Amino acid sequence: MKTRKGLGKGLAALISEADTPAPAGAAPGDIALDLIDPNPFQPRQVFDDESLDDLTRSIQVQGILQPVLLRRNGERFQLIVGERRWRAARAAGLSAIPAQVRDSATDEEMLELALLENVQRKDLNPIEIAQAILRLQESCHLTQEMVAEKLGVSRAHVANLVRLLRLPERIKTALADGRVTMGHARALLSVSDEKQQSELFERFLADGRPTVREAEDLTRRAAAKPRKKPAPADHRQELELRKLEERLRRVLSTRVRIKARGRGGVLEIQFFSAADLQRILDLLEK
Repeated sequence: MKTRKGLGKGLAALISEADTPAPAGAAPGDIALDLIDPNPFQPRQVFDDESLDDLTRSIQVQGILQPVLLRRNGERFQLIVGERRWRAARAAGLSAIPAQVRDSATDEEMLELALLENVQRKDLNPIEIAQAILRLQESCHLTQEMVAEKLGVSRAHVANLVRLLRLPERIKTALADGRVTMGHARALLSVSDEKQQSELFERFLADGRPTVREAEDLTRRAAAKPRKKPAPADHRQELELRKLEERLRRVLSTRVRIKARGRGGVLEIQFFSAADLQRILDLLEK
């Protein structure tokens, strides 16, 4: 797939490209809010209410200072960039919003621009960024080097973000909530034993969140402790579960994890949006 370069330079050059005019009956550049749908590839999962309230008040006083970027979708439009402005404009009681329309935008560009906008404004938490990067890689067949170039960061930074998705769900939730930092999470990744990892995580929270250096020292000592080797039968079961995970990943095109618990277990299937969930459900129903 052909990839575009220069996304790391900012949104201004991308938004200023030639766009199609607004539909007949609307003021030049204005699109009715009711005709606009959210970006189906929006990487941000949580919109801060307080921040949206501030933006709403600003719009009520000063209006919309920068147009949103849209893609035509039949008789309607999909947001590419500017979902916070769209939400705040609705809350402010506006009926239309200044917009530029790019009919040529591909799904890849929709995801790239939404990710770039949020990363540049530092609105995404590390888990949201990691999920968006993984989706960008898998959906658009990009390497970590290509993603890093688009975002204007190092390949190592991209790799470290994606590695965060290996953490247990409750640790990822704590990272998304800001109870632990990315530095703490990376330190926990250095401990492969899940029990030790969980114990260290609880200690991080109980100790009032140690510094990253202290966290790294704790995990380093934990990783150095000898661990009990699994029984041969347990090892065989682990290998079989990993093979099954790989088969499911190929079929569903998403991250899958199987955890054995007694005679049963838990199957975790990751999705990144409502559309992605529907795609997985459609596959399972075939």
